Amino acid sequence: MIKENDFVMINFVGRITATGQIFDLTDKKIADQENIKGDYNFSPVLVIPGGNYVLKVLSDSLIGKNVGDKYSITVSSKDGFGEFDKKLIKTYGISVFRNNNINPSVGDMILLDDKMATVLAINSGRVMVSYNHPLAGKELRYDIEVLSLIENDVDKYSAIFQHYVSKAPEKVEVDGENIKIATKEDVKPYIKDSISMDIQKYINKNLKTEIVKD
Repeated sequence: MIKENDFVMINFVGRITATGQIFDLTDKKIADQENIKGDYNFSPVLVIPGGNYVLKVLSDSLIGKNVGDKYSITVSSKDGFGEFDKKLIKTYGISVFRNNNINPSVGDMILLDDKMATVLAINSGRVMVSYNHPLAGKELRYDIEVLSLIENDVDKYSAIFQHYVSKAPEKVEVDGENIKIATKEDVKPYIKDSISMDIQKYINKNLKTEIVKD
């Protein structure tokens, strides 16, 4: 039975309840069945119940489940991506975008004032955008399959690394309380810090992690 701080690998499909539209998924077979294209990570994901790798309500739902379980949960907008706030809708002149070499279209996600915004409407030289999360105000449904538990510490180090980098490391070496993770990827310093802190938080606070490019 799954408990807090276990390392759990899952597949999931996230849908907007009202329309059934898929907004995120990890299973390539389902993506092929639904003819879904896009920038998705078609591989199981790590969830640590009690952690913050996915929505809290999804993470918490795993507690008490078992490997092999398949189940669904409904997530309110409050527990998901927040309520839709009309105060976060702004209108700009089209020149604001053209001056930044942006040709906006309805539905585009763009960076404005160092914040992400969704283009809602374009009319008479004016562009209406929303700074709400695209899923704000929407009830969601997650279909979840519990695939496995990670028990081995070296596999846990690798899983945490892959959570942040989206690729498995080339090699993990352990020498007492020193962990050396080799990768072909360029990992930014703040990502390295996050990996190291999570290894200490979820496995052993005395571990020291070094991430090197192989």
